[in-house]
Amino acid sequence: MASRKRGRVEEKPSTAPAESPWWEQLAQPRIIFGGLALAVLLFYYQPLFSSAASIQWDAVDVQYSPQKYLAEQLHAGKAPFWAPYVFSGAPFLADPQVGAWYPLNWPFFLMGITPRAIEWQLALHALLAAIGGYLLGRDLLRSRAGAVFTGVFFAFSGLFAETSSHVGPFQATAWLPLLLWAGHRAARSRRWLPVLAVAAGCLVLTGHFQTALYSFFALTIFLAVDFAIARGVLGRYVAALGVATLAAATLPAVMVLPGLELTAESIRAGADYSRDAGAALVPGALATLVSPNHYDALGPNAYSGPQDITQFYLYMGLLLLPLAVVGLMTGRSRWYGLALVIPAAWYAFGPAAGLYSAIAILPGFHSVRAPIQMWFVAALGLALLAGAGVGWVRARWRSPWIPLVLIAVAGCDLYYWNMSDNPLAFARASFQDLYGANQDRFVSVVAPLTRYPMHRIYMPFASAALGPLNGTLDSRIEATYGYNPLELARYHKYMEAAASNAKLLNGLSVTAIIDPTKGSLQANGDRLPRIFAPERVTAVRTKEEAAARLAALDPAKEAVVEGGSEIAQNGGATVQITAYEGDLYRAKYQATHPTLLRIATPYFPGWLAEVDGRALPVVPVDLALMGVVVPEGSHELVVRYRPTNFMAGAAISAVAWVAVMVWLWWGFRRRHAAPVE
Repeated sequence: MASRKRGRVEEKPSTAPAESPWWEQLAQPRIIFGGLALAVLLFYYQPLFSSAASIQWDAVDVQYSPQKYLAEQLHAGKAPFWAPYVFSGAPFLADPQVGAWYPLNWPFFLMGITPRAIEWQLALHALLAAIGGYLLGRDLLRSRAGAVFTGVFFAFSGLFAETSSHVGPFQATAWLPLLLWAGHRAARSRRWLPVLAVAAGCLVLTGHFQTALYSFFALTIFLAVDFAIARGVLGRYVAALGVATLAAATLPAVMVLPGLELTAESIRAGADYSRDAGAALVPGALATLVSPNHYDALGPNAYSGPQDITQFYLYMGLLLLPLAVVGLMTGRSRWYGLALVIPAAWYAFGPAAGLYSAIAILPGFHSVRAPIQMWFVAALGLALLAGAGVGWVRARWRSPWIPLVLIAVAGCDLYYWNMSDNPLAFARASFQDLYGANQDRFVSVVAPLTRYPMHRIYMPFASAALGPLNGTLDSRIEATYGYNPLELARYHKYMEAAASNAKLLNGLSVTAIIDPTKGSLQANGDRLPRIFAPERVTAVRTKEEAAARLAALDPAKEAVVEGGSEIAQNGGATVQITAYEGDLYRAKYQATHPTLLRIATPYFPGWLAEVDGRALPVVPVDLALMGVVVPEGSHELVVRYRPTNFMAGAAISAVAWVAVMVWLWWGFRRRHAAPVE
């Protein structure tokens, strides 16, 4: 209540009982942060410290093997822009999924990547999610107890349990609360704009485009609702969105520019999922919010839910929905939660619900699928509503024991279902038992066939029977297969054609063939040299024409070149490779006439060729491979890979990070900065 006195409003003393001193001490931010860190450590204790626990699935295949390879190359003083060990060679550092440029991964690269290091990455980001949820809840709910519950319900939700095998999305999701918190503050004070920039840049640098796209969509809606509620200054909200967008484009440019080039050359190029959505939320999956084993994802019966078991487990605790319902009775706090829940859930239902198709017209949205993946935005909204419910309860029953009892019940509940008894969170076996033994056996079997520096093992697909799907990065065995949604499109079509035209394997210089149907491994005596001059060269105008010639192509007799000239008599050149380093070939050759030399390495922008120091163009040959037309005589050919967009991206990122760090330092040094409302 307030009374008017001399033209101003004065609040009467509150009649609420004073807080207990011990509660005030317990509710200090440093205690809360320490408590959240301890909670994360206890929550992840099994996967972090148990010898009978391991990462699994994509955490092994997409993150562990590539990150281990990257760390080992960096320790050896090399930047692995090109890796020859998967897909017969691929632009390694151009792949955003590696997370090579994400700052929170760097300490792990320095220490060395192990399966346990990946678990520590997950635990670190669970802590980031919990702290972000707390900070966001503290600003929006005006209740420290409600803020703590926001962080707990979000960071320890089934969302993170199911995403534990997808490290990139896990990391990106953890940044969402911090992005919204920084955006909320930046809309009120300019000194928070660089903080928002850092959050936006780091979120993109995790390397998962879809999660980043959804996060910025959530930020836009969140700031629009905040503007309507707070009746703030429109220019500040526009500035916040502008800074976040600019930071998302410039801070991670070292990753984004090469990544865009790779995507344009990959099997994802031109993808349009506006109608073919893939995994969409189904009504039954909502039951897992309160019934964790609704689809038998936790056993003992066979899983009975939608196809991907790692996308439809949403459990957030028995207390979540009752507290969220109570949160709907709060004042303006509820609108923040609803602003996240309603559009995210609506979108997650896919084309049938309408919003997915409508949003697909926006830049970037037509290139992503599996709308269920936007559920993390709704999960944060539900956590906010539950936090608001805790704040409502706390305001009416002042006993500090109530939130303590609630947090104990919620913690035990979430720990049991989302970690202790959850096979999605981590594998209940050692890494050696699950993957290492198979990989060791494979390496031992193929050892006699991989002693040569330019060996290449063919198998029609990657198989966990040989260890991690990208395990050839670990063992340094050059293979034709791998596991990556950004596989080069030209190479993919070539390998599809090789399934029915085995002569294409000779052109790829495959030295050994694994037949998984027979369980056999045999040397390929018909392979062609890694650098070879076919008998004749046929010219075509487009890659589609080149692809059509693969079905009947004999690489020993003919090469198909795009945009070049036909050479009726091309053979006869002798080639001796004098040096090979995966991303570099040196060869001495002798030819009696201008000759096209085919290099059995996938074609990709960035490969350069020179003869005796004179640059020559590199052209696509046989759709997927490289070729160089060399002059007659005896000369030295050098072919090396130099990424085309790396230096530009690195320069943009360097300038942007320096600018943001200086801005951050300058802003927080200003004594006259306006206080945050």
